[in-house]
Amino acid sequence: MKNEYRRFFKNLRREMSEEKIKAASAAIYEKLIASDFYKEASTIFTYLSIDKEVDTRKIIAKALADKKKVYIPHIDGDSMKAVRLNGLDDIIEGKYGIPTTRSDETITNPDLSLVPGLSFDRNKTRLGYGGGYYDKFLDTNKTLKIGLFLSEFETTRLPRDKWDVALDYIITDKEVI
Repeated sequence: MKNEYRRFFKNLRREMSEEKIKAASAAIYEKLIASDFYKEASTIFTYLSIDKEVDTRKIIAKALADKKKVYIPHIDGDSMKAVRLNGLDDIIEGKYGIPTTRSDETITNPDLSLVPGLSFDRNKTRLGYGGGYYDKFLDTNKTLKIGLFLSEFETTRLPRDKWDVALDYIITDKEVI
């Protein structure tokens, strides 16, 4: 069932225009930056967007300018760790083409974690890409979990397995859930 959802939402995202993604990303950025959870966070773990995901580069640039410590994913075997990003020029290609950094400075329990995905529902269930990396990370780290999604990717109810970790908040281009 989840694979069918993944296929559907990957196709939906692939068909979206760059302009639509850019406009939605800008709206999500404004909501995040205005939030107390962003303002109060000193450490932020975030993905670097690829393949028409909600763009996080402006968020990262703002966080670095605000003197926050920013961490991005590094896939190591069957787990993911958060490694320090000192600047946007410090990015290299990692496993599965996921952008990472050469840094070996890691963090556990970041104040805030920004999480990608393919779909979400009002129960704050997130449909990921199927590797389980984020669920494992979120399950073992005490962090505020925020999913970034375009509103079009909402589903009435996603299937949830026992290992799926619910998000604390979801920020879309239209609202904060």
